[in-house]
Amino acid sequence: MNNSNRNILIGVVLLIVIGVLVWYFAGAGVATGKTVATVNGTPITEAQLVSEEAQIAAQLGATTTPASTFQTDALNELIGTELLKQAAMKAGITASSTLVDQKLASTKAQFSSTQAYEQALSAQDMTEASLRQQIADSIQISAFLNQQLNLNAATATPAQIQQAYTQQAATMQNPPPLAQVKSEVAQAVVAQEQQRMIAAYVSQLRQSATVDILIATSTPAAATPPVTTGTTAAAPTSTGTTMPKSH
Repeated sequence: MNNSNRNILIGVVLLIVIGVLVWYFAGAGVATGKTVATVNGTPITEAQLVSEEAQIAAQLGATTTPASTFQTDALNELIGTELLKQAAMKAGITASSTLVDQKLASTKAQFSSTQAYEQALSAQDMTEASLRQQIADSIQISAFLNQQLNLNAATATPAQIQQAYTQQAATMQNPPPLAQVKSEVAQAVVAQEQQRMIAAYVSQLRQSATVDILIATSTPAAATPPVTTGTTAAAPTSTGTTMPKSH
């Protein structure tokens, strides 16, 4: 599978569409297999965890790193997703089947062929049914988060844009001038702020939830012991700010 096909699928299943794209809490797959955790009694399965691990590995371009390396991050994402889904359902927010159909059709249309689409699904340990479920979850969660957090109100100040640009430029051999990439940097800064808002909200949900982790994770986080109930906050991961390369 080429990079463009991989990135198309990742863009749908790993990111919540909220005007700009935010990295975390998009997408639990079809619930099958051994239960690895429960969220207020709802199971998260081994199949979901394996799929999420593969998606994170692919998004990071970790082609030589075992997907299971990202087990803790994957499990925290799935827990966060389930908490948001439950909160959205409680608020009466659902995703219309018509909109889900449209998003799924749009995603498939971005691939050069049916074979390329199916190869992309296979590479992410997914089926069309699990992709459809992730799209539905993303739509539902996006609507709920916008209602609760007013994410569209997040802005990037000139000082924040300059700081993000300076930090990223320091890692590049030939960075483009700020004027050339200012819009992209501003969008990334806003996305990071939205990510922070989402992570803080998920942490609040998790503090009042009953979360049981039934496996010893391969990379246990300091704030997330192998077995927890109810009070451990999800561990957000920063994505950083990236700029296009200068040509």
